[in-house]
Amino acid sequence: MKVDLSFVIGGFQGGGVESAGQIAVRAFAMKGYDVLGSREYHSNIIGAHSYYHIRVGGKALQMPLDALIALDAESVFTHFQNMKDNGILICDLSSLEKKASQIPSMSKALKKRIELSYGDFPLNQILEKLEFRLIALPMAELLKSLSKSVEKPLSSVSRALNVIGTSAGLYLLGVDEFTIRKAIEKQFRDSDVNLRAMEIAIEEVKGEKRGEIPSVEKKENLIVSGNEAVAIAKLRSQIEFLSFYPITPATDEALFIEENRGRVITVQAEDEISALGMALGASIAGLRATVSTSGPGFSLMNEMISFAVQAEIPIVITLWMRASPSTGIATRTGQQDLLHAIFSGHGDAFKIVIASGDHEEAIEDVSLSFKLAEDFQMPVIHLLDKYIASSLTTVARDKFEFSLPKREFKGDSESYQRYRLTEDGVSPFLPLGMSTMIVSSLEHDEYGFATEDPEIREKMMLKRMRKFKKVAERVSKLSYSVHGFKDADVTIVSFGSTKNAIVEAIERSEHAAKFLQLRVLSPFPDISKEIRGKVLCVESNAGQLSLLLKSCCKVDAVARKLNARPIYVDEVLMAIDDAMNGKEEVILSEGA
Repeated sequence: MKVDLSFVIGGFQGGGVESAGQIAVRAFAMKGYDVLGSREYHSNIIGAHSYYHIRVGGKALQMPLDALIALDAESVFTHFQNMKDNGILICDLSSLEKKASQIPSMSKALKKRIELSYGDFPLNQILEKLEFRLIALPMAELLKSLSKSVEKPLSSVSRALNVIGTSAGLYLLGVDEFTIRKAIEKQFRDSDVNLRAMEIAIEEVKGEKRGEIPSVEKKENLIVSGNEAVAIAKLRSQIEFLSFYPITPATDEALFIEENRGRVITVQAEDEISALGMALGASIAGLRATVSTSGPGFSLMNEMISFAVQAEIPIVITLWMRASPSTGIATRTGQQDLLHAIFSGHGDAFKIVIASGDHEEAIEDVSLSFKLAEDFQMPVIHLLDKYIASSLTTVARDKFEFSLPKREFKGDSESYQRYRLTEDGVSPFLPLGMSTMIVSSLEHDEYGFATEDPEIREKMMLKRMRKFKKVAERVSKLSYSVHGFKDADVTIVSFGSTKNAIVEAIERSEHAAKFLQLRVLSPFPDISKEIRGKVLCVESNAGQLSLLLKSCCKVDAVARKLNARPIYVDEVLMAIDDAMNGKEEVILSEGA
């Protein structure tokens, strides 16, 4: 029996939505299923709507929803239009009496859309016209029962509202009580109140029709967020120095390393310029060094990136993209730093840019980034995004069973020329302390002394160009992955976290489609020989990748996601159909 579910747990920020989502992800993982949980939250601290979108039986999000577990009225108003006919809607009984206009935390724009479509009516009058399985829980009464049962004040147990809603929802979807119990025990150190909340919730819905979730073969999986996956991979790669300045969504990665660092030196710098400067100093001293940031912080690093190119210093910069420009929407996703990453730094600033499509690729790309940075003595920008950062998923434990050897240095310190002209452009490297080294942002001769001599300048430019050409040769077989049909009617080109939605879409599409997933974006690969049929570019920005693609191939259609939400499987299916029907521009608009 194939299980394929898509559902949302929604509530107010600070109301336990994250814990509820983690319980749900863990429960399905315990049953042996592939599961993905994407956390969407507002950039304020508390009060605004947030939600967990969970997919069971796949690694990409899809609409419409099979179920909605709404912990407040705003969650119902926000998501009910995304539900399937006969989908399960679990909510608080008191929510049904509320109008959208009565919810102060709801945005004016959403209130207006609801009113235009349905009028300013209470939820129960709107929902009675729709075909849902409505399960209205008397939350106030259930919390009173919980308070009495555990002999604690109502104010103390009210936080268990999330467990009541989630337990009822999981049980109705078909998860057994034993598994829900185990998931709650894993989530909370002191779980007595929450376990009793689960029992009360299940007792309340026991007479309702349930789904069926059979156990499947258990796998040796870990449940990790993208931030955690990258952090663990860096620790397994034996990093020795991390510097950062707090910024969403990069901070969680840095904090995980800080909490589990062992002998790794971690520094919270005063700003991003200092963070990268410190890491470059550590790298010159022979340490494996890295920084982590997001778009606004990356902007501040531009001068230091040029310095790293000129001084030929290995460094890995993890760039977690978010909705931009400027502060943009700090807690939402996007792919709007692609061109910024490739062309960061002034002048001919040669660098490597790698983009990961999911958690497993992110793990692999961490070690690859360090290898390339150190082998070619240049910056590597590892491109990820907020969607990957805050999504929980199952990852095979053996993906983390690797270890990158520490940096080794050999050479004659007596005749040491730090920037010796070589055939492949890669010069000897000895860390500070092993030999005299001149490090400067100025153009230099082979020893590192500043010079403005035109012949030496030309030779150094050609040296760096030869090195970048060698990078292109090295990564030529890694630059892109091919999915789907060899002879296709449409070729989809994309990068990053759009991967799994596109892979699933081409499997389900009625059109013969192939997908070229770009993995290395600098040096930019020539994919012209792979193109078949129409070319559809899919990206979460205004068209940055399609601009680059036009240098090597035609682009017939561009599908853009601009609303700062992830790309869904059904949106890609729609984009394929539209492209095949001759549409040149498709706007993908799903997501709350």
